[in-house]
Amino acid sequence: MSTFATAFPILPAALSAAQSVPAFGAALCAFACEFTRAHGVRVWVKADGHLSDVGCEGRGLGLSDGGLAGRALTQGRAQEEGMLCALPFGTAQAGGVLEFVGADPECVAALAALGPLLALALEGVQAREARRGRGRAAETVEQLVRRLGGSLDLAEVLTATAESAALALGFERAFVGLFSRVEEERAHTGDVFTYGFEDDGDGGFQGGIGLGPVSFRRVVKQGEVILYDRVRDAGTPMARSMQEMNPEVALIAPLSARGRPLGVLYVDSRKPGARLTEDDTWLVLTLAEQASLAIDNARLYGQETRKRENAEALREAGAALAGSLHLHDTLTRLMERATTLFRADAAGVYELQPDGRTLVIRNAVGLPSEYVLRVRAKVGAGVTGRAVESGERVTAPDLRTAHLGGGSRYTRQLLAQGRYPYRGVVALPLKTRVGTFGALTLYWEDALPLDADDLALTEVYAAQASLALENARLYEEELRREREAAVLLNVGRLLAEDQSDAALTEAARLATLALSAGRGLIALTDSSGALTRCATYNLHRPSPEDLDALAGQLGRGPRPLTRRHALPVAGSALIVPLRADLGADLGVGARPGPDVAGPGGLLGFLYADDPGTEPPSDRVLALARSVADQMALTLSRERLLTALAREEARYRQLSESAHDLILSADGQGVVTYANPAATRLLHARGLEPVGTPLLDLPTPDTRPALSAAWMAAHTHLAGGRADIQIGPHRLEVRLSPVGAGPGEGVLMVARDLSEMQQLAEEIARRGQALEAATSRTVELRTYLTLFTQAQEEERRRISRELHDDTAQVLTATSRRVARLARDLEGERRERADDILADLDSAIQGVRRFARNLRPSVLDDLGLLPALEWLATQAQTDTRLEVSGQDRRLNPTVELTVFRLAQEALNNVDKHARAGTAAIRVAFTEEGVRVAISDDGQGFTTAHAEARAQAGHLGLIGLRERVALAGGHLDVQSAPGQGTTLVFDLPG
Repeated sequence: MSTFATAFPILPAALSAAQSVPAFGAALCAFACEFTRAHGVRVWVKADGHLSDVGCEGRGLGLSDGGLAGRALTQGRAQEEGMLCALPFGTAQAGGVLEFVGADPECVAALAALGPLLALALEGVQAREARRGRGRAAETVEQLVRRLGGSLDLAEVLTATAESAALALGFERAFVGLFSRVEEERAHTGDVFTYGFEDDGDGGFQGGIGLGPVSFRRVVKQGEVILYDRVRDAGTPMARSMQEMNPEVALIAPLSARGRPLGVLYVDSRKPGARLTEDDTWLVLTLAEQASLAIDNARLYGQETRKRENAEALREAGAALAGSLHLHDTLTRLMERATTLFRADAAGVYELQPDGRTLVIRNAVGLPSEYVLRVRAKVGAGVTGRAVESGERVTAPDLRTAHLGGGSRYTRQLLAQGRYPYRGVVALPLKTRVGTFGALTLYWEDALPLDADDLALTEVYAAQASLALENARLYEEELRREREAAVLLNVGRLLAEDQSDAALTEAARLATLALSAGRGLIALTDSSGALTRCATYNLHRPSPEDLDALAGQLGRGPRPLTRRHALPVAGSALIVPLRADLGADLGVGARPGPDVAGPGGLLGFLYADDPGTEPPSDRVLALARSVADQMALTLSRERLLTALAREEARYRQLSESAHDLILSADGQGVVTYANPAATRLLHARGLEPVGTPLLDLPTPDTRPALSAAWMAAHTHLAGGRADIQIGPHRLEVRLSPVGAGPGEGVLMVARDLSEMQQLAEEIARRGQALEAATSRTVELRTYLTLFTQAQEEERRRISRELHDDTAQVLTATSRRVARLARDLEGERRERADDILADLDSAIQGVRRFARNLRPSVLDDLGLLPALEWLATQAQTDTRLEVSGQDRRLNPTVELTVFRLAQEALNNVDKHARAGTAAIRVAFTEEGVRVAISDDGQGFTTAHAEARAQAGHLGLIGLRERVALAGGHLDVQSAPGQGTTLVFDLPG
């Protein structure tokens, strides 16, 4: 161990002479690192309840996170952890810690004895620092308070703060900027109040400043002061952001009050060699705290003052808007007040059109004429369209960067070309109790100058404007309705009394004047749609060609006409059809018949024009619709009365000629009308129907049923039914109420069911005969089934006997002849060989016949081997195709399939003249499908019927056999296209 390491250390003089805690920490780190031969040393100091590092020296300090130093200071003794060692000095409330990395333990132990001296040196440095910083800061704050003198003028407070900060630090420039917008990680100031920038030779400070994420976190969230030194921070992002200011040194301090960030205080110097000290930081923080309180008080006072001024302005605006009930005057006052109150460069009121999708400018102040004429905003597009769609205020602080788009094609063109004249835009919906009127849109040539309070005020003003517009519209609507009601009353009364040419001419005059037009006409059609009558006002009667041309312009409702489609001399015109729509009078869903109106219910049309070129407004079109509806109602009612008279005569004729009995009774049940059929029947019974109570009809046995039907019809709208007997006649009666309420008359319709009863008896008799025939058919089918089974059994027996007896005998005889032939020679041997050949042929024939009668492969191996054998025996080249899951079927079904296939292949061999044939078997869940097809000559239905009449019953037998098995046969054939037989049989 060296003498230096174990000798008692002597503290350097730099520690006791340090003027600041960081200087103390740097000197102590250098001394301790050299003395203990450590890799690295860090000094921690407890201040304001927090342990923070004030100096470091060497390497390896990344191992330290402050945790070991905190435990050492809290416990008051050295702590070790791996290569780390923490040595406390002073108290836990106001002391420090030396933290070593890789130090000599004996040197650390020797240095521990200097703990009290290190604590005394730290206290001295902190005392000097506090006296120097606090005194200077207190003096600066006192000067600022005297300068303000309790002023609540925000501009004066901000200017005084900037000047005081610059003078206190001995710097040349300073400014104070209040935040206009604070986001999650960014902030931007509005107007700034400067000191010294006007004389810096750069033309003064322009615009606000923005804080990026790093600066925002340090200044706003952590409340730190950002220090900038040109030499130290050269090449850093901070240096690039400070290029506009170009300071030598600068400080940026936060301004906040009551937990709310207000803005920043900026102070800088452009003198070469200028430097910043810890006292400068303390001074700026202290000054910023005091200034923040003054700024917040002035701001609150300004807000309250502005609220009072705004409230007064709103009261005056509301009074001005309520002073007129004419919509045009209300809109004009609304524009003037809005631009004055919110210092807007232009304003416009957009009105929502009847289509509910388009907005047009109804009134404007400051907007260019071309803009007013060409803008047609769409609901949901642009600032105005979005406000109308959402029903809430939409704000664009800078439309060039807000990416809200334009509400019309013209606006989008201006934005794309960079020629849109406005930047700040606010759109406010104008909502009334009857719906949305439109929107009030305010425009500023610069960015939006309104803060949150101003924007809230715009909504209050919009609500007042909406109320004023609603009152004006209601007033004008009431006046319009009174004028329209007078016109409609006069037109309806005129046409209801008389529909002559003179009355039509007067009606044309009234309608033309009501529509503020110069000329007009009314043209009427007949039931075929031809124009037959025309009445004019201030207009010569047009030619039939002109009237037809006008009729060709008719639509579903009133529509404006261009000069090309109007009558000569007219600059603008409108036309509206007169349509009969009497659903309300005739009943729901009813429409007048062809005798009342022409095709489509057209009665004619109303036409009006004017020399001016301005098209008719929506209000005029709506009035034209009302006038036309009133005319159409009056005209169609007159025509309806005539048509009803004709229909009444027609219905009476139908009633007189009907075979059913028709009687009408009043509310007391007395018959008031009886058609000839009812009269003849009752006269035959010696009764005069008219005047007789309905319940006194000669039906004593069934009178309770008639009484019940009468009560049902008399008390319910549904009516009642009954079967009654009058003499030999059995009548089915239906009683229906005539009218909408109880106590009204009743209509009785009775149908004679005597002939129907006889017909029903005949039907029943024939049904019994049919049932007997059906039963006979079932018996025949049963017999045929049993016969078929017996036939199969007989075939099986014959086949077995042929195979077991005849074939065996022939085989034995053949063998005997063969033995005999071996003993013979010459001609006799040849004759024996011929006999042997004949016997072999007979044996083969017997066996083949036995197999055809009942092949053993079907009983032994199943359906598919039997079908495969059948395909090999056919004369036509035949193939077998199988699909589905192969399985054994019911023996009866397998036998049926085999016989069907056998008969079908026999028919192919005999008649089809086919080259090939195919048997396709498809196993399904329900059963089996067999298709037998060939490429032969095919046949038609007539050909098949002719062969059946000639005695060839092949297809009939196949169809009957399939039916007996519970299946279905489908025959597909055409001449030259072959034949396919498809059998569907259950499994």
